[in-house]
Amino acid sequence: MLKLFDNFLLSDKLCQDIVLEYQDKVKVIDLKGLRHQKNYHEYDTSHWIHSLVKKIITDNLGNNFKLYQRVTILRYDIGDFFNEHQDGPGNYNLNKNLPYHFYGGIELSNKNDFDGGEYFIEGKDIQFKKGRLFTHDFYDTHGIRTVTRGTRWSIHFLIYLEDNKNKIHNGII
Repeated sequence: MLKLFDNFLLSDKLCQDIVLEYQDKVKVIDLKGLRHQKNYHEYDTSHWIHSLVKKIITDNLGNNFKLYQRVTILRYDIGDFFNEHQDGPGNYNLNKNLPYHFYGGIELSNKNDFDGGEYFIEGKDIQFKKGRLFTHDFYDTHGIRTVTRGTRWSIHFLIYLEDNKNKIHNGII
């Protein structure tokens, strides 16, 4: 289920700093029929983007919610897309020891920077707002519609509840 959080928004400057930091690091991912995009997985937990995302998670969800593993920086140019999919099953196939988690994301671009590229969950476009945290559940189907003009930047990451993973299953998040 989609949730939107406005307690702490990324400033225009922080969004731009992320884009500038990663513009030359993103690499093309082309899985025919599923997605075509550019991305970079930041695994270095000492990197400033990890601290920033941890603060966003804490300020919006509370101290018991934690960033897990990585922050993924995503760039979609003209013709790029990510068709409808679920993240959960794919992540468990990669690592059976993952804690139960859900997903967070933040738009880094201004809406007038691109056309198309709508982020959708369960077939519905989500309301675009630069710098805002949004979350969705493990099995929610979602994707990015094809970008038809400009460039769309965002970040995506895994979140887990440190002290009671069952609360997520029981609908708290």
